[in-house]
Amino acid sequence: MKNKNQKNFQTEGFRKGDKVPLADSKAEHNVDLLNKAIETFNSASATLVQYYSTLEDKVRLLTEEVDHKKQLLNSILDSIDVGVVFFDRDGIIRTMNKAAECLLNINASDAIGGTSIHAEIHEEVIAPTNGKPFYALVSRSDVTDNGGNVIGNVLIFKDITRLKQLESENERNRRLTAMGELVMKIAHEIRNPLGSIELFASLLSNDLKGTEHGDYANRISNSVRSLVNTLDNMLRFTKEVKPKPGYCCLNDMVSETCDEFKELFANSDVQLDFSEKGQYWLNMDKGLMRQALINILLNSVHAMPDGGKIEIRIQNAEDRGQKTEEVEIIIRDTGIGMDEDTRLRMFEPFFSTKDRGTGLGMSITAGIIKAHKGMIDVRSEIGGGTEFVITLPVK
Repeated sequence: MKNKNQKNFQTEGFRKGDKVPLADSKAEHNVDLLNKAIETFNSASATLVQYYSTLEDKVRLLTEEVDHKKQLLNSILDSIDVGVVFFDRDGIIRTMNKAAECLLNINASDAIGGTSIHAEIHEEVIAPTNGKPFYALVSRSDVTDNGGNVIGNVLIFKDITRLKQLESENERNRRLTAMGELVMKIAHEIRNPLGSIELFASLLSNDLKGTEHGDYANRISNSVRSLVNTLDNMLRFTKEVKPKPGYCCLNDMVSETCDEFKELFANSDVQLDFSEKGQYWLNMDKGLMRQALINILLNSVHAMPDGGKIEIRIQNAEDRGQKTEEVEIIIRDTGIGMDEDTRLRMFEPFFSTKDRGTGLGMSITAGIIKAHKGMIDVRSEIGGGTEFVITLPVK
């Protein structure tokens, strides 16, 4: 602009700094005023340029701050596991975080600019068009500016499917607990008369010994004894195994149990052999250890539906090359054996390969052995029988 003004002066015959004739003082005065105006305008222009540059810097800083806050907001929205969808006042989707994309099984680019989240909401269930329905906590609320004006609304939802599953499992466990308590009460009531039946059947068997009816009474007694053992397993499973130890002979306990089983399976093709190498006295709960041994023997018998042989041997752990003060009870059968998966799971509660099994016997057995500071190991293969090794500390 300065150059343009100077050009105009040249057109009129004047240059900046030229002297005006004294005769024309009025013209000289006007030129001075014009020069001052030009200088003032140039100064104002420089100030405006400076202000404009400062304003540009402020705008750039504000833009960077807005971008930073926008990125921070997006990062926060994308880092939470809650789906967030923002609609403007016209119902157009403007923002959708990654959690919403994942839960609704859509891309944000396909939804932003539209009005649909590509899913139906039915109370606590959200059913995506291209995904699996899930339970969710859903909330929708208005979004207002600083003046209180509604500028849109936000949809928030969180997947609570796992929580629903846990609630369902908790309810199922509660019912099972109540049922278990009822079963235990029934088991207690049944166990008492069974004891009487077993006693009178044994007396009747002795009175009729050597007759056909005596054999029937003996079978009744053995069957009742097996049923009592099942009830004992159920009752013991409901409470922690707490041995009441007493100093007793392990050999006598195993021998007595074997004699009972020989009587129980006298009319079957199951052969039971007991051998011992040394005599061992242990501080143990005789009743619990007898129960553990019975559970293993029953498992072996069930593994031999067509008959077979069970060998029980007591020996010092040193006989296997272990220099330690421990005794081993080895129970080996010639049954059908088991695969590796069954072997690894056989001590789990409620795991059974029998159609009518409770799956508690072997779990209780492991608990009894553990309560006596011992260990139980199983070796087996399909068609090759099974071997149980119980190791107990000798005192």
